[in-house]
Amino acid sequence: MFKRLPRYPENAACKRLTNQQINSFLKLKTMGFLAGGPFFHLTGKVGNNVGRRVKNKNVFSMRPGKSSKRATKEQVDHRTGFGLMMKHVSLFSEAIALGFKNNKEDVAPGNAALTYNLKHGLKGTGPNYSINHEKFSISRGRLAPVQKPKVESVAGETATLDFSWTVNYSFIMVNDTDLVKVYIYTPEVDQIVINSVITLRSALKLKMVVPFDFIGLPLHCYMMLVTADGKTVSNSQYCGSVTLT
Repeated sequence: MFKRLPRYPENAACKRLTNQQINSFLKLKTMGFLAGGPFFHLTGKVGNNVGRRVKNKNVFSMRPGKSSKRATKEQVDHRTGFGLMMKHVSLFSEAIALGFKNNKEDVAPGNAALTYNLKHGLKGTGPNYSINHEKFSISRGRLAPVQKPKVESVAGETATLDFSWTVNYSFIMVNDTDLVKVYIYTPEVDQIVINSVITLRSALKLKMVVPFDFIGLPLHCYMMLVTADGKTVSNSQYCGSVTLT
């Protein structure tokens, strides 16, 4: 004769404990998470499936497999340009996180910057692409930029640059309190130098000291403006290239 075993008590405390244990296990074993149900926002990988956001839509698909076909010249050229631009965009990641955060495509700032600069920031023909520094952009926005931005070395001062600009108050999106941000890049060093001192649009000038390692190298200089609350940016501007001696 078999005796029926007593049921496990179904109280709230036990259920909470069990759910906590399960959630802890899942966080360790999975890379994708569902927020709000099986057909809601899934990001990351779950097995052979990938969830992502594309143009403000949820996309859930199989992870693409490797092709056994030899890449065509067009594919090789595309990959070369894509890789070159991705590396360059990543160098300006801090600026781009701010400069492309309000993109129309509603995608991550880095993806928006990559898409824009693949269209405008490359020059040459594949696979011999190079960065078009004058057209490369670190921000796109509605705030009015400055006029006549210029950069030049300072005579008698080592590793020092002078930036200057003018202001046209006839534009609507102009505030004296807008912040000026300068980014300096040289192809020889994979580092970006920025101005650490708060500078306003109304200052009309800015002096920067760069690392001694930058002396003798071509320096590409970019400027973007940001409102005081950090919500709106201007299109970035290429101030020019200068070599310190």
